[in-house]
Amino acid sequence: METACALCNALETLSPQCPCGETMLDSGPVTDYAGPYSPYFNMSFESEYCRHLFTCPACGEDRVIAVPLRQF
Repeated sequence: METACALCNALETLSPQCPCGETMLDSGPVTDYAGPYSPYFNMSFESEYCRHLFTCPACGEDRVIAVPLRQF
């Protein structure tokens, strides 16, 4: 079986609410924002979670949410 992130593979969606009341949007995995020479870049899943950046379109608030990886 393979381990994968349900959000990255569009199998699930997550819509957390911002403190301002607006629904936050999934901006993708945090690793998308780090280059290959960044100390935060990770080509493989070394943990049980995929960290996603969520952004509020109204106030610009950012939040990182750890999404549990699933077996497929």
